[in-house]
Amino acid sequence: MDRIVIRFSTGADQQRVLELAELDGKPAPQGEALLAEADGRLVAAVGVKDGRSVADPFSLSAGALDLLKLRAEQEHERRYGRGPLLGRLMLIRQRAGVIA
Repeated sequence: MDRIVIRFSTGADQQRVLELAELDGKPAPQGEALLAEADGRLVAAVGVKDGRSVADPFSLSAGALDLLKLRAEQEHERRYGRGPLLGRLMLIRQRAGVIA
């Protein structure tokens, strides 16, 4: 994969996300999702609200999926308030001795 593009899904992407979910054998994300495309081909999707993720098992999509999950958590936090990302960051800071 040379170039990864991360963007929000649109209504036009729904069928592509469903096909990716079928390929991955997992339920598709519900509602708006963040997508990762490599050279114009959809390789991963993560739901902003539900956090469900699907990825192309036949491509090297693990790095793109990790990045996409982090970005989706950031967007979830921004829209819906305290969530798993903030909790994890606080735990990391606590383990590092930054907070009690």
